[in-house]
Amino acid sequence: MTGAPMTSALAKLSAWGFERHMDWKLFAQLAVTLVVALLGGWFGHHLSMQRDLTGERRKLRVAYLLEAYRRLEGAANRNNLKCWPNLESALADIQLLGSPHQVSLAKQVAIDMARDRIAPLDDLLFDLRQVLRSELKLEAVSEKISFLRFAN
Repeated sequence: MTGAPMTSALAKLSAWGFERHMDWKLFAQLAVTLVVALLGGWFGHHLSMQRDLTGERRKLRVAYLLEAYRRLEGAANRNNLKCWPNLESALADIQLLGSPHQVSLAKQVAIDMARDRIAPLDDLLFDLRQVLRSELKLEAVSEKISFLRFAN
């Protein structure tokens, strides 16, 4: 009789030890799954935030450059001092949000305007048009910009 309870007790201990070992294995699997899920969620959220931020920056840049284009075009080929604040504002926006080439063109316009009180805007307007059309996924246009002006 002493052998049977001992065997039963060893079987219970062995079974308990085996289950305990299986519990750690299950815990490790669940922990790894949880860590991978959390890291994947964080990584996906991070990428989504980056995409959203890039999209917002793009929208803001396009909106400002489009408005700058309109103000420049409105001031081009006019001898009206009322247009100068729009020209100044447009050049400031381009120097803030434009490409390095556009910034260079805007700087040259500002220098020419300060020196001669006249400056060609064609190159800057053409470059703005090309970049804006590209950003908006529109066909490129290679023709020069035409201005319609009515005499007062």
